[in-house]
Amino acid sequence: MKEPAIRVLALAAACLTVAAAASPRNLADLKILYVGNERSEAFVTFLKPHVAAVSAQSKSEFSPVDAAAFDVVLLDWPQTGRPGDFPPKTSPLGKREEWGKPTVLLGSAGLNLAVVWKLKGGSGCTCMDPLAYDLRQHEVFDQPFHIDRTTAIQIPTPPDFKAEIKEPKIEVLPLVADHQRTWNPGWCSYAYDFARNPDTEFFCGGVNHKTPTAAGLWRQGNLLHFGFEQSPAEMNEQGRHLLLNSITYIARFTEDRPIATTPSVFAGHVARSRSSLARALRNPEYQLDWIKEDVSPALWSKLVPLGRDKMAAWVDQEGRFLHPNQDLRLEIDEDLAALGVCFDQPEFFDRTLRDLGLGGGAGQRARRLLARYVPGGPAGADATQWAAWWGANKPYAFASDSSDYRWYVDPLAKKRGIPSNQLRGPLRADPGGPVR
Repeated sequence: MKEPAIRVLALAAACLTVAAAASPRNLADLKILYVGNERSEAFVTFLKPHVAAVSAQSKSEFSPVDAAAFDVVLLDWPQTGRPGDFPPKTSPLGKREEWGKPTVLLGSAGLNLAVVWKLKGGSGCTCMDPLAYDLRQHEVFDQPFHIDRTTAIQIPTPPDFKAEIKEPKIEVLPLVADHQRTWNPGWCSYAYDFARNPDTEFFCGGVNHKTPTAAGLWRQGNLLHFGFEQSPAEMNEQGRHLLLNSITYIARFTEDRPIATTPSVFAGHVARSRSSLARALRNPEYQLDWIKEDVSPALWSKLVPLGRDKMAAWVDQEGRFLHPNQDLRLEIDEDLAALGVCFDQPEFFDRTLRDLGLGGGAGQRARRLLARYVPGGPAGADATQWAAWWGANKPYAFASDSSDYRWYVDPLAKKRGIPSNQLRGPLRADPGGPVR
């Protein structure tokens, strides 16, 4: 590359850095672009008095470059129910690795984008009512508008929650005036593994027909999932304020990005996580024939004589060595079992790097394991190079078995020089903090 071209790229990078540092934090200073079709007028009319500028563009005509002048994009991408529309194959936002704009995913946009981009949020249920549940203590409920939790009501515990909640009633926050009428359902995402991912934070769930632990309002990187389906015209004051707070909050996340690659169950067969296999075995409504499809024939032959209860106990004890085969069915990873430690523990590196230095059969096994579980590491490296890589990345590394079964390095934590387990939630926002 010639020197003038290098100077141009450096100048562009500097401009982006300055732009990010100068990103507005007050709602009144934000420029919002709504990308969608049927509800553009409702969102523009609602947002206009609150923000510096708001514009709308149809989803079919939108190009990612059109978002350059805006601080936050609202993507409204509902499920149509038409054959051929789902699962979607492309995203109106373009490629995942090229999208950096803070974005609110409205309703089923969270599902559709997760399917295409292999994000968190690709498993769950289109069955969420406009009733927020399990509100966490978080600033998204406090600024710029205070969400009055005293307006919460109690409702009978939903039938689908009773397996996990024994109290006769639960407390919920209605986001509409008449919560008893039938509303179009929103999208809630299963959140079992959210806590392991540094780029993901859970704000609240919603009443749904699956599980009380599903997330209705949550963030991954620069994407905020507002899973409730209702438009501003349909919501009450609390619902509208929560939407405005969500827009204000995500505007501060110009640096963070989704990290893990998580294929959606709606786009094809995926490998089960180890914990979800145990949960399925303990759920009497989950048929054993379905579980048979999730494990290798050899493992199934070993498990089926045990009976359901002992199957679950076996997974608790031996499931730590499970790994998806080439057909995405779980089987025992014999290399890992021989190593004697789970792949997602730091001790995995202690033992593999030791064996790599020994060479021979143990060294070959270590090399296979590192290639399998650390695809982002220094491929083909020797023990010294691997040790240097692990030493440099250990504070920023985390493992996941949500269909991916691998280690990741947290880019934002590494950039800031802060251990990933300390850079969570609002701390991942752009430097400078919120403006009330």
